[in-house]
Amino acid sequence: MTMLKLSHFFKSRSASPLKLPQSLVLTQKRVYILPTRQGWLFALIVVVMLLGSMNYNNNLGYGFSFLLISMALVNMLHTHRNLLGLRIEVGKVAPVFVGEMAQFQLWLDNRHHSARIAIKWQVFAEKFPEFSLLKWQPPESKIIPPVIVDVAAQQRVNVILTKPAYQRGYLPLGEIMVSTCFPLGLFQAWSYPQLDFSATVYPFPAGQKTLPLGQQAENCDEGSPQIGGGEDFMGYRDYQIGDSPRHVDWKAVARRQEWLIKQFGGMGLSTVWLTWDAVNHLNHIEKALSQLCLWILIAESQGAHYGLKLPGIDFEPTAGEIHRQRCLESLAFYGLNRDL
Repeated sequence: MTMLKLSHFFKSRSASPLKLPQSLVLTQKRVYILPTRQGWLFALIVVVMLLGSMNYNNNLGYGFSFLLISMALVNMLHTHRNLLGLRIEVGKVAPVFVGEMAQFQLWLDNRHHSARIAIKWQVFAEKFPEFSLLKWQPPESKIIPPVIVDVAAQQRVNVILTKPAYQRGYLPLGEIMVSTCFPLGLFQAWSYPQLDFSATVYPFPAGQKTLPLGQQAENCDEGSPQIGGGEDFMGYRDYQIGDSPRHVDWKAVARRQEWLIKQFGGMGLSTVWLTWDAVNHLNHIEKALSQLCLWILIAESQGAHYGLKLPGIDFEPTAGEIHRQRCLESLAFYGLNRDL
């Protein structure tokens, strides 16, 4: 039986239940152990020593061989106990955008009187779809570097596991492997803990940086001030054909920098409506959601009040972190089943 078949066999024994827990303890049924390559080489050396001792009737060889066997058995016990009884709990995970690395926080609770040394955590990335329509490409390597931590006796520590976000919606932590070869590396004990732990992934922000002012004017109350009509300086944006020359930062142009447009706000900030009609011409749902995502970030950074209108979604214009999060979440799960 090859190592790949062995891996599939142990994973099938660790198959997830209908409802995944948010905390679990690594019991004997969850922890597996086998010799490593060094362990098999060690066993071969001991067998050769035993055969030589039997051939020459060497008592010293017998004694040394049995001493090595006893050391290997004690090592196997310590390797297994290094994982046995470790409690794992889910922590926090912040929302991310497509293309970023989600950081999953796990809490490791060691209630034993001995420390857990060199606990290795490995996250496995799923297959990712093609993203030729977006401005980023997934990394060529799907291998995520492992994380190795120590947990002192009677202590509780956290470990951060990272996973790339390839598409919007929910990103489950998914398949992870916790393993250890401590103390001598002759045996490897491992487990496949499966937890109810997911991150929210927003669409990749991309598209035109100019807010849809035409849509704004149609939806604003009569007499409402326009963006850029105030006296407070809010920041810069890239120059676009048709911008007024009086808003160009000519000092930056004189320094041979990029052409930038000064944006003003304060009391002059108005209401901006971000609607599906404004992005429908893109003819691709992911491109449209990426454009709306970028507009939300720009409007929030400028302090403007913005509303969001999508089929089945209608958020009245306002501003603030809570409103921003609600709008981005609606884009993240648009057209998807939000229930896990």
